[in-house]
Amino acid sequence: MRQIQESGHPEGHDYRTGSPHLAHWHLYQRLLSELRGILDSLRVHGVSWSVLDVGAGHGSFTEPLLAYGCAVTATEMSRSSLDVLRARYGDNDRFTAVLDPDGSLRSVNNQAYGLVLFASVLHHIPDYRAAIDSAASHVLPGGSIVTFQDPLWYPTLRRSYALLSRLSYFWWRLGQGNYRRGLGTRWRRARGIYDETSPSDMVEYHVVRQGVDQKVVQDALASRFRNVRLMPYWSTQSPLWQRLGEAAGATNTFACVATDRL
Repeated sequence: MRQIQESGHPEGHDYRTGSPHLAHWHLYQRLLSELRGILDSLRVHGVSWSVLDVGAGHGSFTEPLLAYGCAVTATEMSRSSLDVLRARYGDNDRFTAVLDPDGSLRSVNNQAYGLVLFASVLHHIPDYRAAIDSAASHVLPGGSIVTFQDPLWYPTLRRSYALLSRLSYFWWRLGQGNYRRGLGTRWRRARGIYDETSPSDMVEYHVVRQGVDQKVVQDALASRFRNVRLMPYWSTQSPLWQRLGEAAGATNTFACVATDRL
C-alpha cells in the first residue's frame, strides 16, 4: 500500500485536483470552521492544542492549524509528500513530520494529542474501523477525532443523489484527459475487477467496498467519545455541479466529529 500511495502521489502531485474540499473555497472554509470550533472547545476544557494530522498530503490542513497556534504532527505514507511537508513547514518548531509506512501510527509511538484529524483519508484505508480504533488510543482525555471528506456508503444514498454524483463526476472527468486510463479503470470496475497494483484502483480504495460506511465510523467513535456528530454534505469536483448539488440539498460525502474522549 505504501508503494501504491507513493506512485499515486509522486513528486509534483497536486492534491487539489480531484479534491472538492480543497478546490471549492467555501467548502474548505466550512471544514476549517468546524476545526476552529473544536479547538475553541479544547481550550475551554484545558486540553492541549496538539494535533495529529494523519495522511497530511501537502499540508492543506496542517498550514491553517499551525497558523491557529497548534503543535502539529503530520504523518504520511508517501515519502515525496513528506519531503514537501518538511520543506514547507520544517522551520516551524511546532511542526513534526513522521513517515508512517504502513498507516498503523506506530511511528508516533505512544504520543497522545488533543485532536486527531483524518482529512480525506479513511476511504484510502482498507480497514478504516481498525484505523479509528488505533487513532483513538492517541487522543488525550477530553480530546477529539475529526474525519472529513469521505464518500457516504453507496447503498445509503438516494437514487437521485447517486445519479447526480455519477453525472457530475463524468462531466468533470471529460475535461481531465488521459481517457485510455480512465476507460480502462471504468471497464475493470464495471466487471468488479480491481488491480491491486494500480493506483487508479487502490489509492481510491472506496470503489472496492462502495464508499465508507458512516454508521461503522459513528459506532467506532461512540464507544470512546461522549459526543459524536455526523455531518453529511455535497461534494463534487465540478464548480457548476457543486452549486447544483448544494442547491438541490443533495448529500454524498460526510464528516464525523467526535469530542470529549472518555
